[in-house]
Amino acid sequence: MGRIAVVGTGPYGLIMLDQLIQNYTKPEKLEILAFDPAGLGGLVWNTKQDDAVLMNSVMEHVTLFSDQLDTEVGIPRPSLYEWSKNQAPDFIKEHVEENQAEFLRQAATLKRNDCCQRRFYGLYQQWFFLNLQANLPENISLTFYQDQVKDLIVKEQITLIAQEKHLVDQVVLATGHSENELTVTEQQLKVFAEEQQLTYQPPKNPATVSLDSILPQEDVILRGLGLSFFDYVALLTKHWGGKFVDEAGELYYQPSGKEGKMILGSGRGVPYHARPVNQKLAGEDAQPQILTNERIEKFQPGEATEFFDLLKKEVELVYYEKKLANTSIDINAFLSAYRKEDRKEVLERFEVPVEMRWDWDALVDPGKGVEPENFTAFIQNYMEKDINEAEKGNLTGAVAAALDTMKELQMPVHKMIERKAFTSKEYWEELWGNYDSMYGFLTVGPPVLRMKQLAALNKAGIAVFLAPDMEVVCENDRFIAFSKQNEQVKYVAKHLIEARLPTTSYRKTLNPLIKALKNRGYLAPDVVRVENENHESGALKVERSTHRIVDQQNHTLNNLYCYGAPLAGFDWLNAASPRPKNRDQIFQVANQIVQSIYQK
Repeated sequence: MGRIAVVGTGPYGLIMLDQLIQNYTKPEKLEILAFDPAGLGGLVWNTKQDDAVLMNSVMEHVTLFSDQLDTEVGIPRPSLYEWSKNQAPDFIKEHVEENQAEFLRQAATLKRNDCCQRRFYGLYQQWFFLNLQANLPENISLTFYQDQVKDLIVKEQITLIAQEKHLVDQVVLATGHSENELTVTEQQLKVFAEEQQLTYQPPKNPATVSLDSILPQEDVILRGLGLSFFDYVALLTKHWGGKFVDEAGELYYQPSGKEGKMILGSGRGVPYHARPVNQKLAGEDAQPQILTNERIEKFQPGEATEFFDLLKKEVELVYYEKKLANTSIDINAFLSAYRKEDRKEVLERFEVPVEMRWDWDALVDPGKGVEPENFTAFIQNYMEKDINEAEKGNLTGAVAAALDTMKELQMPVHKMIERKAFTSKEYWEELWGNYDSMYGFLTVGPPVLRMKQLAALNKAGIAVFLAPDMEVVCENDRFIAFSKQNEQVKYVAKHLIEARLPTTSYRKTLNPLIKALKNRGYLAPDVVRVENENHESGALKVERSTHRIVDQQNHTLNNLYCYGAPLAGFDWLNAASPRPKNRDQIFQVANQIVQSIYQK
């Protein structure tokens, strides 16, 4: 009887379990073991976490089921939204005691384009596992252990050490995000906070952070303006007891009187763009117009600049298709020319007004060039414009449709990575150094509701933005926050929160299993060599085609695999929930691992 262990039961671990079951065709018995100390769904999707924390994907576009897998007729494989309307009510009544009425209310009222509470998605993950168990073939068993895997001893078989020892044939690590050792600067801030009886919160999942030390009318400095920042905004307003009120479509903040100020900043100085309002059904994803499979096959290392330029052109085409639709310009002729010719020449020939032209610089770094003394007025206008564009929708709004296209055109990048069509310099500098950062800022933002709430807090004088290039220093017995562009304007506070998740770091991870495997020599850092200089991505080293672990002696371990968060910096976009009906890369990687396991 074969035995396979999956460590971690967040979305990636659960997908792996499904792929292992669905792809098993042998008559021999198979035993699958799953481990997670935080329970089914893992820590991020814990069903007991605060209800203020939302997903940033709409329910229509979230699934754990791969559409490529064949399944027996009658066994349901619903998306998150489909599950909420069909299986969820009975599941909640049978398996959920805490907050049962609230969860049932959500199941009844949530719409396909809503962003549900993060804990509601956690319920879907619990159901997913139990559904797998209930529909197992006779020769497969699946057992869950709410237990911390502390160590592995890798030989021909693997000894997995948890509360008990388990002898298994293969192990897949899907351990998710972990906290890191503090950097030198973070450690200095922590020590200062302890000495002065202040609050310093290093990077961490916001839903697991206590805000009890923040007393009424005390200001808080938040450094970072990405997704974790928006979680903190929701958690802080709930902590203070204020409410958001909708009056004739305009959102206002109604303070409780306990509020302090949120002092907000980052390097760029502006929050991530809001996600466009969704108008697409599952499977209605953007398709390449230029970067077809045939075109991608022609790219050679050294041509990354052209590849990314054409990827940007794909986005621009969708923008102009929407933006010029109701003008006198011959849209078909324009788009045909724009695909093939120089942008500037086509725009001038068709006399497209300057104010209607796509501007990457204005989108990627909107605060650049704004005088620091004008930044307060700028940021309010920026958020209002961003909300307006997002609410036009990803099928009808020009900017919204374009940015949604950018988000969905992931396969061309994945294929270039798989084909090794980038030089190491292009891979490190152009993909990870430039495109990945731009992609995150433009496409991986919050639900538009969160941006509206932030704008309301800004209008109420509670959310205060610093100009770009934020700096925080320790002075006397307080934290001092300011912009390097405007050092005369300073804010003093007792509380400093690093409003971001820990980065994936082979060197600094505190994950006990990863640390144990490093000490045994099983794990090595993923390294990119550029012009005789080594750069560590932060990821573990694995074989690209199979995701088998490569150890410190550069030997590939035949029975130990990894995917998901520990490979951020190696696999591109590996923290998102997969979408239905689009051959998501997450399923492709899981399938590669399963095929490698079953070919032995």
